[in-house]
Amino acid sequence: MADHGLVIDMKSMGDNNRIDVNVASMYVDVGGRVLWTDVLKRCLGYSLAPKSWTDYLDLTVGGTLSNAGISGQAFRFRPQMSTVMELEVGTGNGVKTVCSNSQNSDLFFSVLGGFGQFGIITRARIMLQHAADMVRWIRVVYSEFNEFTRDAELQIMSEESFNYVEGFVIVNSDDPVTGWPSVPLASNQYLTRPIYPKN
Repeated sequence: MADHGLVIDMKSMGDNNRIDVNVASMYVDVGGRVLWTDVLKRCLGYSLAPKSWTDYLDLTVGGTLSNAGISGQAFRFRPQMSTVMELEVGTGNGVKTVCSNSQNSDLFFSVLGGFGQFGIITRARIMLQHAADMVRWIRVVYSEFNEFTRDAELQIMSEESFNYVEGFVIVNSDDPVTGWPSVPLASNQYLTRPIYPKN
């Protein structure tokens, strides 16, 4: 948090749980404090989904849009903030203002990725796309970081590749919090632990 900054509790705002799906125009109007996981659940009821996500869905819509909304999909669908059609923003003078690319555009582009410095997002209109009926999820474990980055770059650059690519580091230890045991696997899966040279 910023030194002498403010934390705004938005629970008292009237539209804070709003999730209105417009199937014909392929967008959803969402209250700023709604969690992305709730947006997904509602949109999937119409076989739709937002174009871009965060890697962790238990974050608020207004919060991630204030921080750009980067995920493992951003290379394909751009950051979340690029899928926003319209915002309602509470400004410092206490006025709610509707803004978009063509209406109050200075405020619109300042608020998206603006870390709350230019206003608080109270509602967002977000583009939707048809949700896939099925997805394929592949987990690959690397023992060499340069091999991982090479393959990740190939996946990102290919038009015929995945729509979501992410990576994380697992510590070479048996620690249940940060080591190999921290990787969740189903009972029918296994993880071959690579052998690293001891330093």
